[in-house]
Parts: sequence; C-alpha cells; structure tokens
Amino acid sequence: MSAITNKEAALLGLLSEKPKHAYEIEKDIEERDMRFWTEISMSSVYKLLAKLEEKEFLKSEVRISKSNVTQKVYALTKKGKASFEEKLKELISAWHPTINPIDIGLANLNLLDKKEAIRKLSDYSESLNKMIKCYVELEKYLIEQKCFPGNIQLATRRIFLIRAEKKWLSKFTNDLKNESR
Repeated sequence: MSAITNKEAALLGLLSEKPKHAYEIEKDIEERDMRFWTEISMSSVYKLLAKLEEKEFLKSEVRISKSNVTQKVYALTKKGKASFEEKLKELISAWHPTINPIDIGLANLNLLDKKEAIRKLSDYSESLNKMIKCYVELEKYLIEQKCFPGNIQLATRRIFLIRAEKKWLSKFTNDLKNESR
C-alpha cells in the first residue's frame, strides 16, 4: 500500500464523509479552521486531488449541479479508504513532532537584547491567552452543538497544549530574567 502524507490524509478524511467537489472541500476546510491544524493550503487542494486520483485513492465524475454548472465530484475508492484507515491508525498511535515557529526564535534568541527578548516573550504569552480564550469558546460551542467527540477534542487538546506552553513560557521567562548574561 502506498504511503500517504498528512495533507493527503486530511483531504481523504473529508472525502470519507461523502463525495464532494473541490469547492465543497474548500468550504469544509475553511469552516473547520483546518488550516490551523493541517498543512493544507488553499492552492494545494487541486494538486492533492489530482495526485490522489493518480494514486487511485480517489475517482472523479463530472456532474451537472442544480444550477446547471459542471462540477468534478471526487469520491474515495476502496484503495483510498484502506490507505486512509492505515494512516489514521498511524496518526493516533504514536507521538509525532510538530513544527512550531517559536522554535526558530528560541534557536536565535541570543541575537536579541535580553530586555527585548523578555518583552517579545510577554507578547507571545498574551497571544497564548487570546488563543486559550478562543479555544474555550469553541469547545463550549462544539459541546452545545453536540458535535462528534473527536471534533470537540480538537479544541480541548489545543487548550491543554496552550496552557502547557504558558507554563513552560512562564518558567523560561523567569529563568531568563534571573540569568546574568
């Protein structure tokens, strides 16, 4: 079985719900804020669809919509479903490193004046506070809407991760303030 990327897995996940045309997929990505938790960019959807169809994970069919517009509708094949399920098992069974831009900043922190670094880390802390607030509101909304538990956990997990990041940041900032350079 051919290995699939995380981007492809995210797209196959959307198509596992039902056959969709590219615009529907784009709408789903936007409505679910998937660009915050996947690697899918706006320009990559069509390329990914073509690649997945070439791998025979998807099949497409041109249909005429109710508004008399031709649309290419994509559906998961048996091979695509099997590959997606294998990837899904892999994704939820082991920790995978994530790329976080702050790591670039930390690796080069010595280039900044200590006071400036502390000010910027304080700004980062404030941005974390805003994100916690947003995800708490999202979690509450998803619970009220009786969404699938996995979807609720996309928000819940972010709350825990960001709170842990705040805890780390607080310790690091205190250490930096007390350090003599």
